[in-house]
Amino acid sequence: MIDEGLQRWFAAVFAARTSNRSEVTRLGGATSLYAPLSWLARFFAAQTPAVRGPGDVTADHVRALWTHTEGRNNASQRDILHRLRLLWRDDEQLSDEVRAALYEQRLPEVTSAAEVPEYDDVSMQRIMTALRHDVRVARDRLRAGQALLARFRAGQIPAGDPDHDLASLLDIFERTGDLPRAAGGWIASSARKVGGIAEIAGHVCLTSRELTAFCLLLTALTAENFGTVAAWPAVHYRPDADMDGVAGVALIEASKPRRGPERQYMVTPVEDVPEELAAILADDDPEHRLFRSPLKVYLLLVELTQLARRHGGHDLALAGFRSTGAPKDGRWTRGADAKNIARWSAPHGFPTKAPTTEGVEPVEAGRLRQTGIERKRRPVAHTRATMNDHYLSRSETVASQSRTVVADALRAQVAAARKRRSVPVLLASLVERAATDPHGAAREAGLDPQILQRLVTGQQDTVLTGCVDHRKSPTGQPGQPCPESFLSCLGCENARALPHQLPLQVAALDQLNTLRAHIDPATWAARHQMHQERLEDLVGHYREAEQHQARQDLTERQHKMINDLMAGRMDLR
Repeated sequence: MIDEGLQRWFAAVFAARTSNRSEVTRLGGATSLYAPLSWLARFFAAQTPAVRGPGDVTADHVRALWTHTEGRNNASQRDILHRLRLLWRDDEQLSDEVRAALYEQRLPEVTSAAEVPEYDDVSMQRIMTALRHDVRVARDRLRAGQALLARFRAGQIPAGDPDHDLASLLDIFERTGDLPRAAGGWIASSARKVGGIAEIAGHVCLTSRELTAFCLLLTALTAENFGTVAAWPAVHYRPDADMDGVAGVALIEASKPRRGPERQYMVTPVEDVPEELAAILADDDPEHRLFRSPLKVYLLLVELTQLARRHGGHDLALAGFRSTGAPKDGRWTRGADAKNIARWSAPHGFPTKAPTTEGVEPVEAGRLRQTGIERKRRPVAHTRATMNDHYLSRSETVASQSRTVVADALRAQVAAARKRRSVPVLLASLVERAATDPHGAAREAGLDPQILQRLVTGQQDTVLTGCVDHRKSPTGQPGQPCPESFLSCLGCENARALPHQLPLQVAALDQLNTLRAHIDPATWAARHQMHQERLEDLVGHYREAEQHQARQDLTERQHKMINDLMAGRMDLR
């Protein structure tokens, strides 16, 4: 036993953390906070001197708690200490030293964090086929039962008809929610003759497994949480007015308590598949549109659960009937329980834990949501940051794709950089050597000695650079003169830059810099930016003094040549 003061303090802390203004709105969340309080009670009961209230708790107690949790696995230790911080961090009855001690040590790292991998196409197709089959079978069965009941009420099934007994019992069940019973409370023999309450209710109500199938299918189609879908109401708003030719959507008021009291309630759009997308998705399934449209599946669910919802006294879209294993007043089920996923999986050949040797994966609601988010790549009931940092960051597929995208971008940047600096610059030292050792200089430049000589003497100048061979243009016909603008030489593999061309290069760069202030940015980027960057690279090979001297050395003829080049007067017409 612990002191009454300690009990009152624990009760007050627990009440504050589970109030209607807290983020804890489900029984499971409250239980997860109650467990560490029970553990704390046992810890304080063994302390000497006794701890009678928050005023007796010291920083040494907190440090002892850290030691007390050692020996547990990291996940368990981390969970206990994390919840202890949640309970005590804002408790003003504790001293500042105690609350500071809560953060003296880092929480233990959990190295074996649970992964939630997406399903591959084969696994996803296998799961979706099983879900669609169950939904289709349930729809056909319930619509057949509704049609039988309608024929009976219209007087189309006489007393001698083989379907009369079943139809009459369906009529009673639909109106009362029960079947005729004998004096002892047992189902009447007339009902047992046609299969009992399970058989009769099955003609007009969904079973728990079928509700699970509907919930899993909607989870896969919308990427919403299974628990959120399970709590969807049947009441919704159709802003499209259900008109033909208008994109179909239903707005559903959903609840996700984990978002906190301020953001718990949200409006979820459940959309139809657009006509053009439905055509692309068409396959051998004659009802491909139905089972790929979240809106159509939701509306079908609402249609099939009207009777169960009326007798169950609630407004949830997922409503059914359970004939066994529940008291009479608890047979009208509501929502869907994730525990039933395993019960649904086994009859369909899916494992409930590890994949089979044939590679059949277990059906998990979390993985269906993960798969949907990875494929949609848009937030679903969370922020974009949560999607990126939580759902996408843990995905091997997304990580692999990201590495590919980053690598492609880096390669593109490298290629662009190389392209901008693709013109080799023949330095002054090489030009001087060509006068005394033409063959050695040519080997260093990777050129034929005669071509190098013509480049050095300016015989093959193309205004801003020299050309190795103007009849081997990368864009023109072999043997024909190059058709490109002289500005294109700045990125041509045949071009070589020499010192005597520096005045022209500096003049062209100065004109481009002057022109930039008077041109629309988009036009500048499209027409001139690449030329400017390439010229900056070429001119950057020379010192500031050399660039300044080149401006001084620019002749009138060269100045006119640059003006003609920039005005386009030197381009072929």
